[in-house]
Amino acid sequence: MSTATDTGQAILDRIAARQVVRAQLEAQDAADMLAFQDLRRVEAERHADPRVREMETSFAADEISVITHEPPRTVQMRLADARRVRNKLPQTWAAFCEGRIDAFRIRLIASATAKVTTIENHIHLDAIIGDYAATHTTAQLKAKLNRFIARWETSDAAVEEERSKRSVWVNHQDDGMSFLTAYVPTPDALFIDALLTERAKAISDDRTLDQRRADLLIEQMRGTTDGHTTSSRAVIGITVPVTSLAGLDNLPGESFDGTFALPAQMVRDMTAEPGTLWFRILTDPTGKILDTTEPRPFPSDALRTTIQARDGTCRFPTCTRPAMESDLDHQIPRPHGPTNGHNLRALCRRHHNIKTMQIAEPTNYKMRDGRDAS
Repeated sequence: MSTATDTGQAILDRIAARQVVRAQLEAQDAADMLAFQDLRRVEAERHADPRVREMETSFAADEISVITHEPPRTVQMRLADARRVRNKLPQTWAAFCEGRIDAFRIRLIASATAKVTTIENHIHLDAIIGDYAATHTTAQLKAKLNRFIARWETSDAAVEEERSKRSVWVNHQDDGMSFLTAYVPTPDALFIDALLTERAKAISDDRTLDQRRADLLIEQMRGTTDGHTTSSRAVIGITVPVTSLAGLDNLPGESFDGTFALPAQMVRDMTAEPGTLWFRILTDPTGKILDTTEPRPFPSDALRTTIQARDGTCRFPTCTRPAMESDLDHQIPRPHGPTNGHNLRALCRRHHNIKTMQIAEPTNYKMRDGRDAS
């Protein structure tokens, strides 16, 4: 705690000391996670089926995720990064354990290390990157790593491998807005960027250049011409209070998986667009979805949509895979278990397979309820 007699240097020294302690604790966590995964790998050797061995070993990440309250995918990436640096860059790993490098820098280094193909270059990178990471910003470190890869590892094969990772993803924010991010080849990104700017500058209105660029991108992707959408519409799962649709209140709509909410007026605007489809789900006065039982082994589209709306995501406690992209699992297996809302739950393919192989029944963990009430 700062006092009136503290000098500026004393305060800075305390901050620096805490940075070291924090990094050391992160390193201890990483080492223990690796030890736990190694333990599960040894235990998995009792299975003759290699698929079961691999699945049981991978489930270590899910077990850790329950403790750390992180998605299993995040834990898997942390484990892979830590193992890569520990095995390939021993000097850098030692700097991490000493608290000179934090976990975020280790993640950047691990990402670059994954592109290094020779032992000689691993040794070279290990010799130079530890001290550099300890004394430079993360932006400087990332640039240094990029230069290293470009100089020592860039090849036609490496470029093609990186190109294969191209993708587009969405990060939902507040107030009905989201980031749309694309990982695409640089020439294509430069072309799209220049084209949007050129077309936006040709428009004269009260919008900013950035706003015109964003609107042009939306119009292009949605096939909008003169305010009319000409392209096909995607299916988006949203629950909407009927009172909000009627204009009696302003309760927001919410996605099935709970990752975003839409302001009431934005939902009402969406419903007015041609092609919007509605699926009616009956609830009791408290909003609880009423149970439905069907005399069939597989759920109908109606029951499937109801379960997806109720669960939102995979029911494993730390999994965020949307229910709309998950399997429906009979908790009591067929033919003994009924096909109804009480017995069905959304499980992503990974956790469904884990349960089916009886490696670690997901119900050993407290399953999340359906959609959060908040």
